[in-house]
Amino acid sequence: MKRQRQGAASGLARRAGVVGAAAFIAVVGGVSTAGAATPGPGSDQVLAKTEYTFHPAGQDRSVAASRRVIHCEMVFVGANHGAPHHSGHVPGTVNVRVRVTCTQPVRLIKGKVGLFSNHGSKIKEYGSTGRAAAKGNAALVCRSGYYQGESAARIVAPVGYNPPTADMAARTAKVHLTKCS
Repeated sequence: MKRQRQGAASGLARRAGVVGAAAFIAVVGGVSTAGAATPGPGSDQVLAKTEYTFHPAGQDRSVAASRRVIHCEMVFVGANHGAPHHSGHVPGTVNVRVRVTCTQPVRLIKGKVGLFSNHGSKIKEYGSTGRAAAKGNAALVCRSGYYQGESAARIVAPVGYNPPTADMAARTAKVHLTKCS
């Protein structure tokens, strides 16, 4: 039982190994976590949205350079800040959806999204190459119980941007679903 009560962030790091545990503890640099400190493993704090900014390399601080800044964010999609919910497309399942969006195309977005419950877990990969967005979805057969979603992704910036890569992670609130009809 104790393992099931651990934070979902440690669950995805333990089960998936997408970008390493460092992405779940903290990302150093330009990360914003919607006004909250990044939680450590086992924390109950929820980060349903994470943001990161890539800056052009060099010392150019002109208006043109500021327009070239690439802002990326990871957001869970849906009501209640994207918390796990009954699927509207596949009856009898619970799902969680995540979207990573950048203001300009990046070289690579590679991530995993996980849905964890006290009955099991499902982890799915998602990503894109040369695009400004990627989305993922994980689903489980619905059973009465607790559910939590989380995602981790690595973003590779275009050549000439700092830092060259960034790791992002976010998770939903833990929800209790009692009906599965």
